[in-house]
Amino acid sequence: MRVEDWDRYWRLEDLRRSFDPLDFRRWKRDSQRALRELHPRDGVRLLDATAGMGDHTVNLAEEGFVVEACDASPVARELTERALREAGLELPVIDACWEALGEVRPAAFDLIFNDALHWTYERDALAAQLRGHLAALRPGGALVFFFADAREPDEGAGLRLLEWDWSQLGEPERVEWSHASSELSITLRVHATRGHDFLDERHRFEERRGDDVRVTELTMRRVYRWDWFALSRLLAEVGFVDLRSEVFENRAKGYTFAMNHAFRPR
Repeated sequence: MRVEDWDRYWRLEDLRRSFDPLDFRRWKRDSQRALRELHPRDGVRLLDATAGMGDHTVNLAEEGFVVEACDASPVARELTERALREAGLELPVIDACWEALGEVRPAAFDLIFNDALHWTYERDALAAQLRGHLAALRPGGALVFFFADAREPDEGAGLRLLEWDWSQLGEPERVEWSHASSELSITLRVHATRGHDFLDERHRFEERRGDDVRVTELTMRRVYRWDWFALSRLLAEVGFVDLRSEVFENRAKGYTFAMNHAFRPR
């Protein structure tokens, strides 16, 4: 999505969370805790490349990493800074897109945490983003990424996951979330359409205050082409080495997940 779309998304997500009691940081903490177990030494410099609303950023800092965060969305940076203030933390939140990381922070980090790398659909765009990550890592540093899983290394593993996700959607259109009070009602409707290796989900937020109705729409693409077979080859082509995949448990959600590393050569 464009930066403007992400701005819109994060504003709406902030509104949604103001009514939603779920503890998103608790949901995400197991991946940050597992990463700390793999890198327990002091002074590990880490970039959270997916700042969003600051969930990962706060968790990673509380785990003991020396953290910076980045996001191309001004709204996401503002929300991350707010989350840090509320957690009593002070650390840099920078404006950077992934392909420019090497120019903004050359060879600066031991680790770069990115849980949304596989959202990029076009191959050339992803290759440029990977080169940006590589250039921002110190020699021997690692990109930490998700979705790809070495337990299923064969070609087409991502397409099997697409089949499963599509089968679980039920009706293509669903009410994802709603809230109603005497002053305000909000409904999020999601309509899904399927491509060969992606799902497009059109998000429609309907916000009603009295007689005033505001509708906001945006489309988010869930990409399934970057499984271990495809992404490991692209990472190697860009210059990463020593790809590793380790399995951990997300206790809050009750499933296992693969956390992967790809290293910059020393």
